[in-house]
Amino acid sequence: MKLYRWLVPVALLVGLALLAACKKNEETTNEYLTGKLSLSMPAYVSPGYTKTFMIDSLMTMSRSDKGPVGYVFTDPDTGTPDTLVGPDGVIRNHYFTVIVPTKLATQTLKLTAIVPKDDPYYSSSVSASYTIVFPGIGKGTSITNIDINRMLYFTDIRDGNHYYYTLGGNNFWMRQNLAWDEAGKPYELCPAMTQVFGQYYTWEEAQTACPPGWRLPTDAEWTAFADNVAPGADVPGLAGKLMGDLYFNGTKMWEYWREVTITDDFGLSIMPVGYANVGSGDYDFDGLYTYAAFWTADESDGLGVCRYIYHNKDVLYRGRLSKTEFAASVRCVLDLDD
Repeated sequence: MKLYRWLVPVALLVGLALLAACKKNEETTNEYLTGKLSLSMPAYVSPGYTKTFMIDSLMTMSRSDKGPVGYVFTDPDTGTPDTLVGPDGVIRNHYFTVIVPTKLATQTLKLTAIVPKDDPYYSSSVSASYTIVFPGIGKGTSITNIDINRMLYFTDIRDGNHYYYTLGGNNFWMRQNLAWDEAGKPYELCPAMTQVFGQYYTWEEAQTACPPGWRLPTDAEWTAFADNVAPGADVPGLAGKLMGDLYFNGTKMWEYWREVTITDDFGLSIMPVGYANVGSGDYDFDGLYTYAAFWTADESDGLGVCRYIYHNKDVLYRGRLSKTEFAASVRCVLDLDD
C-alpha cells in the first residue's frame, strides 16, 4: 500500500513539470524578422577589386513590435565582424567596403540582421560568395600546369594584351583564347574572367575580333592537324593532342577519361571553358569543364561553322550553329609569310 501512495504524487509532479516546460517553451518561442536582406558580388573578381555597401539601402528588416534591428558585416578575409548598426538601432557606420586580397581563393561575404540579446526574435543573414582569379596562364595565374618557358608572345596593339603563340600546321596559333573586350562577353559576365578564359563571341563578332595581322582560322586549318581528313568531317584521335592538362584555381579542368589521352602535342593547350547561348541579349553560360568550342571563318547554309571538343571523346567535332545566338571562344592564326 505504501508503494501506491508514492506513485501518485511522483506521477503528478512529473506531469506538472512537463506542463511547466511546455508553457515556458511557448512563452520563449522567437519570432522571425520580416523583410528580405539582399547582398550581391560578382561571381569572379580580381585582386584589389573593391565594392562599397551603403547601410541605408540594406536596412530592410523589421520587427512586428517596431523594435530596433542591427546590421553586421563579417569580413570575408579575416572573419572579423563590422557592426554598421548596433542592436539598439543606432547607426555606427554608413558603409562597409570589401577589398579583395591578393590570393587565389573563394570567399563569402555575410550580412546579418541582429536584435538585442534575449529579444524574442531570430536573427537573419544573407551571404554572397565570389572566387578570386589571376589573369594569364602559367605559374602565378589562375590557369596552371602549362609550360610557357621559351614561348613566343606578341602584344595586341589595340589593348596591350599579351598572347603566347606556337607553330601549328602551316600557321602560328594563339595559345590562349582571345580576350579582346570590345566584342563578346566574359564568363558569367565578370570582367575579371576576360584575361582568364577569354571572351565568348558570336560568329559575327568573331569575324573581325582578331588582332591586326591575325585572323580567324578556317575549318580546313583546324583539320590540318590530322592527315587525310575529308572536308567537313569530325576528326577522331585529335582531341587529346589539342587539349592541355590544365588547372583552374587548383581544379583539374579536363576530367580523366580512359578514351582520351591528353598530350597537347600541338601546343594549343585547349581548356574546357564551355560556351554561351545568347537570347535577347542575355548570355547563358554552360559546358565548363566539359566543352571547348571555337569559331572558324567558315559558314554553311547560313550557319557559322565551329570546331569543338567534348571531354570524354578523343574527337575534334564539327558543328554548325547560329551566327548570333551562340557564343564560343576564338583562337587566331598568323600566316607564316606575314
